[in-house]
Amino acid sequence: MNGPEQTYPPLVIVPTAVRKRLSLYGKPLTPTELEILRWASEGKTVWEISQIRATSEATVKFHLRNIYGKLDVTNRVQAMNEASRQGLC
Repeated sequence: MNGPEQTYPPLVIVPTAVRKRLSLYGKPLTPTELEILRWASEGKTVWEISQIRATSEATVKFHLRNIYGKLDVTNRVQAMNEASRQGLC
């Protein structure tokens, strides 16, 4: 090739989960999310919660991700601590 090579600025990729979490932060938990949070706080697994609610494990995981986003946390332990701090359970 003749001439100067074209350079591009670095591409920044933001994972979908991070974008979603940012858009949910501060929103109130739904009654379903509160129920799932309660079952999780009692130590139930995703499978057990799905059996209790007669829904799929994927649906429970979806609600848990939304809970994490709304509470601005990344895992169950943090979710339980934040929910306790906010008086949610």
